[in-house]
Amino acid sequence: MSDTTMSEQKIRLDNLEQALDAVHAVARAVLVPRDLPVLYRTIYQVLATVIPYDAGYIEIFDQARDSMQTVFAIDEGSETFSTDNWNYHSSELISWMVAQRQSLLFGDLHADMRTRFPTAKPRPFGNEEKRSRAWLSVPLLLGEHMIGIFNIQSYQTGIYGPFEQTLLEALANPVAVALENARLLSELEHAVSGLKIPLIPLTDNILIVPLVGVLDQLRWERLTEAVLETISAQGCEEVLLDGSGIVSFDIHTVQALTTLVQA
Repeated sequence: MSDTTMSEQKIRLDNLEQALDAVHAVARAVLVPRDLPVLYRTIYQVLATVIPYDAGYIEIFDQARDSMQTVFAIDEGSETFSTDNWNYHSSELISWMVAQRQSLLFGDLHADMRTRFPTAKPRPFGNEEKRSRAWLSVPLLLGEHMIGIFNIQSYQTGIYGPFEQTLLEALANPVAVALENARLLSELEHAVSGLKIPLIPLTDNILIVPLVGVLDQLRWERLTEAVLETISAQGCEEVLLDGSGIVSFDIHTVQALTTLVQA
């Protein structure tokens, strides 16, 4: 085996090791409870360690409205967050991906696109004065269920190939799981936020407050107000807080409990 061949194999192994590290890093990142903007930013920060890109975006598929939301876009470090829906049927590329559940790779978007999609026009975002060249999008799927689209772009031509596509598809799986979990958690929080927390008088002087579900800032404010009103109305001297039913017990929950006790 020549020195050149050994050197090439070492480079491939190093690239593979970096790729595996990136997949594991994204998988770890999406398991940690965090707000979505931080999650999006973390995904692209990890991605930058193994795949060069100048721009990219994450689309979320809204099945009920049959539309897309570009929830995160980055262009040369400038980030944009949005919850606006847009008609993806106006984009031939995105429509094809939704229908086929397959990735799209262009070595030079504006040159190669004419061959596969003669009438298509890229949807602009970020710095519209620059033309994207290398372009790679993979579907975010849970089974056959479309979650959204994961995209990276470069102003250079030909820098993405089968290796980058395979890596981005591997990263797409934990990203899809994280986004779906975030959606389900948001629905749960919305449903639970409408529930009243019962205040149970144990005796004339003791009040029991069972804390259940996800307690966001609004529910904590309502709870504090209700407890203080009940104490004032009934003359309770002791309040017992039962936190065994709290879904998420983090630093924010501790701070809210401290505020309630001090009130």
